[in-house]
Amino acid sequence: MSIFRPPTDDFVTQAPTTRDSVLGVLSREERLRRRLAQFYRPTPRGRNVYWLLDGTFTENDPADPADIRTVFYGGHDNVVTAEEEAALIAAGYGSYIT
Repeated sequence: MSIFRPPTDDFVTQAPTTRDSVLGVLSREERLRRRLAQFYRPTPRGRNVYWLLDGTFTENDPADPADIRTVFYGGHDNVVTAEEEAALIAAGYGSYIT
């Protein structure tokens, strides 16, 4: 069996959010946290990969959950069978399989 690690995006920052920031009123502590957050590096965010019943793969949430055959969760090590591995390689995800 192989391990599939779905692709990640490196654009998620650790900037704190609160209800006050939505309203446009920031407390002194919130302003200080935001100033500190500007020095954080972006962290990876895993993308879910959905294998649909029609044999295709997508990274967008399907409109009907009944169409999903398997979900490979982003940010996790997914153990895949030989059949899943072959389908993932055919779909272009071969570089994410170890």
